[in-house]
Amino acid sequence: MPEKLKIPVLIVTGFLGSGKTSFINHVLMQNKGLKIGLIENEFGDVSIDSALMYGLQPESIVELNNGCICCSIFNEFSLALQELVKKHDHLEQLIIETTGIADPGPIIQPFFEDPDLIRLFELSGTVCLVDAMNFQEQSPGFEQQKQIILSDLIIINKINTTFTSQLSVIRKRILALNPTAKLVETNFGWIDGSQLHIMQPNLQDEFLRKIRKPMYFESDPAGFHSFTIRFGGTLNETTFCEWFRYFSSIHKKDIFRIKGIVRFSGNPMHTIVQAVGGATSIIEGSVINPYEPGENVLVFIGKEISKFEIEKEIQHFLAQEK
Repeated sequence: MPEKLKIPVLIVTGFLGSGKTSFINHVLMQNKGLKIGLIENEFGDVSIDSALMYGLQPESIVELNNGCICCSIFNEFSLALQELVKKHDHLEQLIIETTGIADPGPIIQPFFEDPDLIRLFELSGTVCLVDAMNFQEQSPGFEQQKQIILSDLIIINKINTTFTSQLSVIRKRILALNPTAKLVETNFGWIDGSQLHIMQPNLQDEFLRKIRKPMYFESDPAGFHSFTIRFGGTLNETTFCEWFRYFSSIHKKDIFRIKGIVRFSGNPMHTIVQAVGGATSIIEGSVINPYEPGENVLVFIGKEISKFEIEKEIQHFLAQEK
């Protein structure tokens, strides 16, 4: 009997009023043939947004109120998702909408480290909506900055209300927080999401394209830093994975995200490595082009982190491996 395909998961985040509901509605309308489940995480007793969702049957919507995804015990979230799959074994896509005032890290992490969720689901990526009209005035706080840092696709929404010069400043501020994300500019939360199943490869390709180029961004005024470390050679898969999990765990309080491409000995494929809050993901990427530079690249994003100290730790690992 063939193994059942994993259910792709799309996490949608963004500050209050940024257009998350509009974005999800467009996705649902463009994917009428897909059996999509929606998990809403809102504060309060009743979620108004669920009444606004286009064309979803009530049983396909699971509301987790009072922000309980982000502040519940790890196991509760995992068990809730497993129960959802048992009740709706026809699901072909899952969308999780986070509350607009939350750090999405605790929602992403279980898809990296919970064996049951890894068996059932595949994280396609995290999408963050940014309200171009109010972004400058809002003075984004820690949670909103984390939403940008932890996302793979950032949608700058409501651009028709914003001057070109303001958009340029917004782009620079976003890229200073997350230089590897794909940026899309739109109105009313609309993007072409008609083929959700290809979102992950598209985001991966965009990441590969960006990471191969030198990236120079000013540090964010709030103390966030992003930098790239490159080193040559191929790595032993077992020792690198052990080191990467250990390194990510001990730095989980100050390094919010690691994303990179590494090469393992004897493997013709790139390997995409990620870490969010100490949880790690190591998955197969695209085929290695023999004519491209043979290097490993890691991007680090965190608060008050030292490139010098992290480079020293990586060099120590490489020296031990040799």
